[in-house]
Amino acid sequence: MSEKTLGIIGGLGPLATVAFMNSVLEHTPTERERDHLHMIVDCNPKVPDINAAILGTGPCAAAALVESAQRLETAGANLIAMVCNAAHIYERELKQSISVPFISMIEGAIMAIQADFPQCKQVGLLASNGCLHAELYQDALVRRGMSPLLQTADEQRQLMRALAQIKSGDLGNEVRSEMLSMINALATRGAETIVLGCSEIALIGPIAEIDVPLIDPSIALAQATVRAAIN
Repeated sequence: MSEKTLGIIGGLGPLATVAFMNSVLEHTPTERERDHLHMIVDCNPKVPDINAAILGTGPCAAAALVESAQRLETAGANLIAMVCNAAHIYERELKQSISVPFISMIEGAIMAIQADFPQCKQVGLLASNGCLHAELYQDALVRRGMSPLLQTADEQRQLMRALAQIKSGDLGNEVRSEMLSMINALATRGAETIVLGCSEIALIGPIAEIDVPLIDPSIALAQATVRAAIN
């Protein structure tokens, strides 16, 4: 069995990239240190703002992400993952630009819901403005017979403020409390599971206070990439 080298398009943002790498380590079956995967990481926070690109208020990020994917393939990556939900709007361009498999974060999250909660019909969604505008999760959920439950406009503005705080390094009690209140609001309105559809959300730490199951796409992506790399 030939183990594959994982290439990671990162930097969107850097803290989430490091968290994803830790998740890969945690989900890799090992008996010794040498059993861990070979990872090549292109952590480039200089990529144009993904949300601005999607919303038409900033330059397109496709070229920068394609360059990243191609750098990773040239460096020896046998499969590639990208640590950013919204950036998957460029998934087609990325797949067309490389000759190695691209593991989708969106698909990983949807597969996790179907595997762990097969009876789930209504899925709460916390995601950035760009991700919601691109309807990445909404379309994927509807295709699988599930209904997305979104936040109110006020809650969405609150989420974007909280994400900006997290990206600036603020992981304190106030931003954690805000995030928990938004998750609880979706649960109260009937969400059977909730997707943390921005990779910064889970950086606030373990969330044990919520009764509704949470899906962290970064963990789902880590699990999918480990399976692809070792099988």
